[in-house]
Amino acid sequence: MRRFSLIIALVVAFIGSGNALAGATDAIETTLYFGLDLPGGGTVSEEQWAGFLADTVTPRFPDGFTVLGAYGQWRDSGPADAPIIREETRVIIIVHPKTSAAEGAIDEIKSFYKTSFGQKSVFHTQVQVRLVE
Repeated sequence: MRRFSLIIALVVAFIGSGNALAGATDAIETTLYFGLDLPGGGTVSEEQWAGFLADTVTPRFPDGFTVLGAYGQWRDSGPADAPIIREETRVIIIVHPKTSAAEGAIDEIKSFYKTSFGQKSVFHTQVQVRLVE
């Protein structure tokens, strides 16, 4: 319930703020999926995740974003017999203008996470959205 309340608070703060998207009708919604399992065993801790958000994500998107806790699974596209990996996941959703600066910031976030936590990839989707307030 606490996480749900935090998500609602972030969405309300984002909509209510006078950010760069105010008055815009089109934007990009980027969704990033961060697996929490570490290659050598263990997982990214809550403290590490909070530090990543504070030091890496927030400075690049100070107007707001949403974080969801999730459970995911995937399989390496390499070997045909690769095992299915199941792990706790964090999902970040960012609605932003379509600019090279925003795209660069997203690439930096992904790169930092992969380097810091030994990850092979960060799954990334994006779609054009119409803002309706």
